[in-house]
Amino acid sequence: MIIHMSKEATPEQTKAVFRRIEAKDAKYEVIHGTTGINVIGVLGDMSRVEESYFSELDGVEKVIRISKTYKQISRQYAHEGRIRDKETRAIRVKDAVIGGSSLAVMAGPCSVESREQARAIAAYIKDTGVPIMRGGAYKPRTSPYSFQGMGEEGLRVLEEIRQEYGLAVVTEATGQHRHVKPDGSQEERTVLENVVAFADIVQVGARNMKSYGFLQELAMLTRDRQTPVMLKRGESSTLEDFLLAAEYIVANGNPNVMLCLRGIRTFEEGKFQRYTADIGAIPVLKRETLLPIVFDPSHATGYRRNVEAVALAAVAAGADALLIETHSDPTRALCDGEQCVTEEQLRALLRRASAVRDALNQAE
Repeated sequence: MIIHMSKEATPEQTKAVFRRIEAKDAKYEVIHGTTGINVIGVLGDMSRVEESYFSELDGVEKVIRISKTYKQISRQYAHEGRIRDKETRAIRVKDAVIGGSSLAVMAGPCSVESREQARAIAAYIKDTGVPIMRGGAYKPRTSPYSFQGMGEEGLRVLEEIRQEYGLAVVTEATGQHRHVKPDGSQEERTVLENVVAFADIVQVGARNMKSYGFLQELAMLTRDRQTPVMLKRGESSTLEDFLLAAEYIVANGNPNVMLCLRGIRTFEEGKFQRYTADIGAIPVLKRETLLPIVFDPSHATGYRRNVEAVALAAVAAGADALLIETHSDPTRALCDGEQCVTEEQLRALLRRASAVRDALNQAE
């Protein structure tokens, strides 16, 4: 629910509203109020509470029920808080802005394989003007025999990259377990704790989108610093599932969430494309939520020859950012080499994607 207080409402009348909210075991948020409290958002299950429970109180101007199950991230909730209809929540990461007028880009390898590999890729990413490097230190793999990432050592490599090249870093937290090293020992902190302590953006992979305890723990660990979280859509999840997963993070204290589309599982899989690129989800999400939308054309297609065309389509559909896998030698990559673009392909993609975004901005 959203409660609009009248301009003449006294502090005591406002406190009476707070008391009624707390009496229903709910919480509240002051959404807007430059000259005193004007709008109060009620956070919790109010499905059995009538609007009159609040509207009968002195100082209350009107009560609006939020119909969405994903309340805090809904555009309806944001609009009542005086967010404009088409506005997106801009998330700043060092010098980059995800959700602004310009297209943001994150690029890098699927996984950090060595210090030499990471530095070679970081060098040309920096030269292209991409401000954020992606790279997995921990890699959840379908096969237990596949490369599982360098773990904490991979995070140290990424830290060196951040210091040397001035790039922000997005990397995935794969769970609340302790990483098992090649020698059989375990890291002291959980993977989640390690990544939160390090990353500029914490990535939640498709496998963990529905791990609700993990999402709650992530929100609590990141809310003090408001570290941005990039949530990937599960390969078989509905859009409502996806939005409710984001709501878990926001409801537990961290509003800096970006939604990442990376393709969904359909009958169309195999030698032509790895997943089905969910381009149509972009305008839907832009209507439903104020969170910035990231598109991952690498996982959505599975083959580097398809990445650019789908990336351009995503930008045209309204994506705020692209997440692109690139490798200095894709044929030797330890993970997902077939979908990593080369340096030359990355440069060409960036030029064309920027042209598409500029055209859209000029048309508004």
